[in-house]
Amino acid sequence: MEGGLALRSRFRDGIDFFMRIFPPIARVLALLVFLSSVAQADELVEGFKAYQKGDFAIALKAFEVAAEKEDPMGMHLLGSLYFEGNGVEKDAAKAKGLFEKAAAKGFGASVEQLGSMYLRGNGVNKNIEKAIEYFKKAADEGSLKSMFDLAQIYRGGDGVTKNPIKAVKYYEVAAKNGYLPALNEYGLLFAQGFGVDQDYLEAYAWFSLAVENKDEHAPQNLAMVKRVLGDEKLPAAEKRLAKVKDTYFNQLKE
Repeated sequence: MEGGLALRSRFRDGIDFFMRIFPPIARVLALLVFLSSVAQADELVEGFKAYQKGDFAIALKAFEVAAEKEDPMGMHLLGSLYFEGNGVEKDAAKAKGLFEKAAAKGFGASVEQLGSMYLRGNGVNKNIEKAIEYFKKAADEGSLKSMFDLAQIYRGGDGVTKNPIKAVKYYEVAAKNGYLPALNEYGLLFAQGFGVDQDYLEAYAWFSLAVENKDEHAPQNLAMVKRVLGDEKLPAAEKRLAKVKDTYFNQLKE
């Protein structure tokens, strides 16, 4: 327990929480929606539609065609099939090779995936330094998920020295740019005074946003902060919440 409050954190459930919910292949859905109007991406669209239907044999053929054309998305999607064992025998080594080829061509989802594999030792020997290297590369290209992963590493000190300054930096960018898993964790920094001055008004704002976005840990945290603030300070907390929404989230919806 930190800061006198039994606050709940996604950090305690493991850094790969969202990796388990959203497998590698699902993270490129938005790109495929965009590519559905691009003629040369026909095999990718066909493959993904087949994947959604559970027709992994067709998906495999389509992704193989794209990968043979040196298409980085095709390589990533094919690697995802091998990584997950969908339609093929699970083969982490082959998946890693495909992810590496796609990453070398600048495909961000593959860079993220390699970082996650090294972080958890999934299909490779666990190597935090390599995980950080991949996450930093992805973060430099704007990956909010990788920023979040870096923040978790520096906050928890998993294989590295805890670094509150770096943790705050990455959580802040991820949270203020709308990465939902970061909302509760960013609020925790202010509730606990980790790397920042303890500020329950700020914690209230970010926990409230996390609650609105269905974070399972946030309701308990928000309730505790409300008790600390008391009725007298709740109007100020609501004012801070409105300011945070207006500054960061309203503009994201425009």
